[in-house]
Amino acid sequence: MPILLDATYTLILPSEPVGRVYARHLEAATGLVAKPEDMQAAFQRVFAAASPPDYPLHSSGDIAERSWWHNLVSQVLSEIAPDDIPAFDPDTFDSYFHSLFEHFADPLAWSLYPETIAFLEAASHLGPLAVVSNFDDRLTPILNGLGIGPFFEHILTSADARARKPDRALFDLALERLDCPPQETFHCGDSLEADYRGASALGLLAFHLQRPGHTLFDFLAYCRSRGT
Repeated sequence: MPILLDATYTLILPSEPVGRVYARHLEAATGLVAKPEDMQAAFQRVFAAASPPDYPLHSSGDIAERSWWHNLVSQVLSEIAPDDIPAFDPDTFDSYFHSLFEHFADPLAWSLYPETIAFLEAASHLGPLAVVSNFDDRLTPILNGLGIGPFFEHILTSADARARKPDRALFDLALERLDCPPQETFHCGDSLEADYRGASALGLLAFHLQRPGHTLFDFLAYCRSRGT
């Protein structure tokens, strides 16, 4: 039974709150002090409302993803300190953005959930594993750096598919690479819309991972119950 897995908040999570990271890098780059909790709230609002990257506008999916993050960070700052943003010259902002983007490229910026490795060891006996994540080319080095990259036959991102879940393109790419039909393939992720509804719409056996009520072992039990 092939198994597809989301990455962020499914297998891995940031090692520290995003708002704290954004605030610390902002002060280092610009001298502007923002409360981490305010930055966290602004990030969550902007992220939830953001449209997908404009893939046709860019020469690669990874460039489109980076441009999307560049715009998102700018919007987060506008919510935090709108009166101060015009004083930021482009070079200062680009320095801030680059520091953030590189921070989240470092495996040390991420942590595994406590059960991730044990789950992957068990799941690898059920069938081939692949990651399908709304991420970019930073993901493979991150997963390799955390020691779990070798578990996967493929690590596929929205940059590869030039489309973000719940768009079917990323799921279709994974199914093509694994050469498996959707009705025999499992998928697990934390997003109701992107993961559960996106996968279910294609006929995959989808599981909505809702932490802290669920762990990956609940998904493993679901796979075993449906795969027999």
